[in-house]
Amino acid sequence: MSPSRLKLAQQRSRDRRERIVSAATRLFGRRGIARTSLTDVARLARVPLPSLYDYFKDKQDLVAAVPEASYLALYERLTAGVAGSGAGGRRRLRVTYLTNLEYIRDNPDWGRVFFLEIWPSVMVGQGRIRKAVDRYGLHYVELIRRAVAAGEYRRDLDPYLAMSLLLGGLCQLTAVWLLYRQPYDLVARGTELFDLAEASFLRR
Repeated sequence: MSPSRLKLAQQRSRDRRERIVSAATRLFGRRGIARTSLTDVARLARVPLPSLYDYFKDKQDLVAAVPEASYLALYERLTAGVAGSGAGGRRRLRVTYLTNLEYIRDNPDWGRVFFLEIWPSVMVGQGRIRKAVDRYGLHYVELIRRAVAAGEYRRDLDPYLAMSLLLGGLCQLTAVWLLYRQPYDLVARGTELFDLAEASFLRR
């Protein structure tokens, strides 16, 4: 196979995998993971069921791919949001937090999959899912550490406890927003929560 044809085949394979993950996210979010079959996913993704197994060995493998793909998309947004800004840890933390809420607002199916299906269940302990969650939490920890080192936050602030406070609030806001069919502006409410939590991080 020529290099150009190989490149085209690889792109088609990536596109097909993305369609499968996108279809799974939509169906898992709207029907629930337990009530969605791989046949349902293949039908919505417009791929033959046997082809789905070329990318995912089973349903659990596909479930794990959903948060992985969404976190990658979120990281791309975060990179674009702070690129060239020269922002310090405190500013980056705020941008990260609000960008996360914007991503959930713009992708409610993903929000339902993660915050109502995966996060409250034992699935969050599954290796690949836990790795994605840990990586995201540690990103917060690193930004908080930078803000402490720069004197923006108080020196006795525990970065892990501060991260837990922020992400715990985000999870609660998001779960209520989803369960009660978006009763408030998620980003505006999240901004209020961030400001309230951050007030306890500041130097005394």
